[in-house]
Amino acid sequence: MAVSSRRNFVIIAFAAGMSLGLLFASLSFISLQHKDSKNTLMHFTSIQAKLISSNVKGALSFEDAKDANAVLDTLKTQNCIAFAGIYDCNGKLFSYYCRDDVRNREFKLVPPTKAKFTSRDGYIVVSEPVIHEHQFLGTVCLWTQL
Repeated sequence: MAVSSRRNFVIIAFAAGMSLGLLFASLSFISLQHKDSKNTLMHFTSIQAKLISSNVKGALSFEDAKDANAVLDTLKTQNCIAFAGIYDCNGKLFSYYCRDDVRNREFKLVPPTKAKFTSRDGYIVVSEPVIHEHQFLGTVCLWTQL
């Protein structure tokens, strides 16, 4: 009887150890996948910011808000981007796009950062300078929802 109960104990302990190992492995994979998804989103948003920066040089140079708005209107198809702001060289909001479901948020009140990537309130914030012929014209700032 003692051998049988010892054997059952070893089997149960082994099964519990394997279960804990599988649990920790699963949590590790989920964590890595989340980190990879966040990095992919940061990369995508960075590319978007560079494209917008390249396309609004003329709008900022000639203070043409209508042209800047037309560039930002292309973001309507990007569901992950909640807010995009174009700021002039003094940090004043020049033009912006805001997704309809987050219009009550005060994105416009947050000035662009010098940091390329920041994280705020469940958003990745990407800032990209707008530079033309070595002259700083302004900043593009995109808020992407995690």
